[in-house]
Amino acid sequence: MRTHHLLLASIVLGGALFAAGFPTAPAVVACVDLEKVYRSLDQLKAAEARAVTLRGELEKRLVSLTDAVRAMQEDLESFQAGTPAHNDAMDKAILKAGDLNALQSFAKLKLESEQANSVREAYATIRSTCAKLAKEQKIDFIFIDDTVPTIAPTNLEGTMQQINGRRMLYSNPSLDVTDSLIERMNSEFRATNPLSGGTAPAPLSTPSPIPTPAPTPPAAPVGKS
Repeated sequence: MRTHHLLLASIVLGGALFAAGFPTAPAVVACVDLEKVYRSLDQLKAAEARAVTLRGELEKRLVSLTDAVRAMQEDLESFQAGTPAHNDAMDKAILKAGDLNALQSFAKLKLESEQANSVREAYATIRSTCAKLAKEQKIDFIFIDDTVPTIAPTNLEGTMQQINGRRMLYSNPSLDVTDSLIERMNSEFRATNPLSGGTAPAPLSTPSPIPTPAPTPPAAPVGKS
């Protein structure tokens, strides 16, 4: 009798859901290896090429400004310490050194900002392209496959953090649409950027700061008489 009541309740609930317009068919799901996507996108390779060019331009400016500061420090030796000419040269050298420090900070922030923007824009494109693929292939959900990365060796707390950050324990390889997503995104990018192919892969790590040491403010030397 109880089984009969449960079956009847299930039929009634199913009819109510159908009448309300709720989907009754199983959801169609797919997954994507997001790290592989980022490594393979022409969009990010082109962005990295632009970053390399920008880095070169900033390095030239830093080298030029560094040489100017060093020249001004050397010129201080031509003046007797404490004289108006020496003090004036000292003030100018300190200001120039400040300009160099400011440019160093700007260069580092600019490079990091450009890379962050590139990754953010690529993520937006990934989402929009996934939506296109899902509509064309009648997929209901596309998940990030976080079963791909291995658990990095670390202490107990770090290990548990990695495990707790995972949401998938298994994904059927036949449901992976990573290659289709990469091919679609690269084809669309090349169609609008025909000269961007063949560039070096874009690293996902933060670029290292430009290796130009900041000069210390010039000390007052013993001037020549």
